[in-house]
Amino acid sequence: MYKQQLRQASVGNSAPAGISHHECPECGMTVAMGEYHPYAACLMVGGCHDSAMIREALMAVFEDGVKAAAEKCRNNGSTSIADMFESLMRSDAE
Repeated sequence: MYKQQLRQASVGNSAPAGISHHECPECGMTVAMGEYHPYAACLMVGGCHDSAMIREALMAVFEDGVKAAAEKCRNNGSTSIADMFESLMRSDAE
């Protein structure tokens, strides 16, 4: 997985000026410049070939992770960090 991330990073860093998207060299999914493209997305593209559905599924996983992190911070007494996570989620929803 680390080698795949390096290949993706090198493709993203060497794109010609003015290009806002590139194709992942592993799976061919169109990825915005600077967008994190996890290996799970490569596996999902191999199964369904629908990048919109994959982005939606990965966003749901991300949102669940942020909610879980905020809850864990709140339970450990770090309410300011939990508030920051929740604020981030609200700003993404807008």
